[in-house]
Amino acid sequence: MFARFARQIALSAMALLLPLLASTASAAAPADTLPRAVLWKIEKSGVPASYLFGTIHVGDPRVTTLSEPVSTAFANSEHVYTEVRMDFSMMMELAKTVIRPEGDLLSDHVDAAHFQKLLPQMQAREYPEIATRRLYTWAAAMLMMTPPRERGQLPLDLLLAKMSVEGGKDYQGFETIAEQLGLFASMPEDKQNAMLYALIDHPEDTVRQQAEAVDAYVARDFARLAKVTEQPDPGMSAADSAWFSQWLKGPLLLDRNHRFVERMQAPLTTGNAFIAIGAMHLPGKEGVINLLRKAGYTLTPVVDTPSTAASK
Repeated sequence: MFARFARQIALSAMALLLPLLASTASAAAPADTLPRAVLWKIEKSGVPASYLFGTIHVGDPRVTTLSEPVSTAFANSEHVYTEVRMDFSMMMELAKTVIRPEGDLLSDHVDAAHFQKLLPQMQAREYPEIATRRLYTWAAAMLMMTPPRERGQLPLDLLLAKMSVEGGKDYQGFETIAEQLGLFASMPEDKQNAMLYALIDHPEDTVRQQAEAVDAYVARDFARLAKVTEQPDPGMSAADSAWFSQWLKGPLLLDRNHRFVERMQAPLTTGNAFIAIGAMHLPGKEGVINLLRKAGYTLTPVVDTPSTAASK
């Protein structure tokens, strides 16, 4: 029965980055030095050009209505890569990964007061109590990172996956779902609880932060986007905030930047690839753009303006 919730969980998994990039954003990614561009042309002598597209993992029409340059780059590509390949088998694997073994309940790992506050918030995200009780703590936190389910268009990454399959393109991912979720599953339990409690106690901050992040993304303003993600997490102790700062800077952001670039080499050698990863992976000394340049590629920003109609 829990498989029916796999899609929502999968979409929340793609929202890892923006709600969690706290005080590390400015240190790890000096976004003020990056041009206002989320689409970059990747070139190397003797190889057809590819494109790098920075995404934000939401379904806001201002985000999912692709600009003409992005649409053209996507249409002309033969290969499409997202952070993880989103398909039915991935969602089924994910559904199994986030559910505790029989007899092990979330309520055994969090305090009663927070568990009772969690239930209606999960219900608003279309997760009934029977499903919530079986979630791992980190999985419940991931689901709480996104506001109550958006209606209408699919989140951008899932939309690109759908377009790739329907368009008959070679569609792949750079990471497995096990690699993505392993970042959370390996977190000490007290840190999982601290993260979940902060999200439960301050749900309005998630909604506000996502709205501000979308506005910054639509403006192609990386400096503003970084400032949004720099906002401190209310309710966390100084010790927990410091721990998350190091975790975010290393495993969640910089380590994955290097992994992405290493795994991009094969599709970039072939060319005609459209690569879509979270926008905050792009900037910085150890950001994907700079790492690709160090690997011998020329990256050129492509100016694109989101649809005026979608922005209204």
